[in-house]
Amino acid sequence: FRYRSDSAALLRAEMSDASLQHWREGVGAYNTGNVQRAIQEFKAAAPSKGVLFNLGVSTAKMGDNQSAIRHFDEVIQMDPQLGVAYLTRGACKHHERMYDAALKDYDQALSLVGNGAALDYSSEGLQFEMHKVDLLFNRALALKELARVPEAQADCNQARDLLDGKTMSRSAALEKLANQLATLALAAPSNNAPPASYSNTSASPAPPAPRAAP
Repeated sequence: FRYRSDSAALLRAEMSDASLQHWREGVGAYNTGNVQRAIQEFKAAAPSKGVLFNLGVSTAKMGDNQSAIRHFDEVIQMDPQLGVAYLTRGACKHHERMYDAALKDYDQALSLVGNGAALDYSSEGLQFEMHKVDLLFNRALALKELARVPEAQADCNQARDLLDGKTMSRSAALEKLANQLATLALAAPSNNAPPASYSNTSASPAPPAPRAAP
């Protein structure tokens, strides 16, 4: 299905009452911190796009990034325009040190944001906004790990220029990253090896909460 104004009604018509109940129970379990039970409930529901997205978020929360990547793969097959799925899949790949693959996902998410500052998913049942600032920050982190420092600096600087009232809380992390990149840029290793990498800055932001059932 596609997320649109009538998607909730379509889902209610297409999914059994049991599947919808598993979906709702899964969201409730996740929100109370019982992520393992949430995963069990989502697996018991019919594999709609929303359920699979929730499985990706939940398995990532448990640190099972490989399973999360597979769930987000399925989501993207169903809806290649769902930018938040590229962000979350990219973050999982990032944590698995799959930096080239993470870059591709961040690039795709950025292309879907386009000239705007963010994409708001509240109309699709996700209380989440995907900000270009966060995507640029994540891409800069991945580029840094690949020793592509000038490109990382360009992304970091662009992200800093885009900070607004909704993203100003990222300022300190961006400043820290900018300082790390400046240090790396000044390094001149004599053996032509990539400069040492700082790994104490994680991909951002925190993943969205599971999508609410219709």
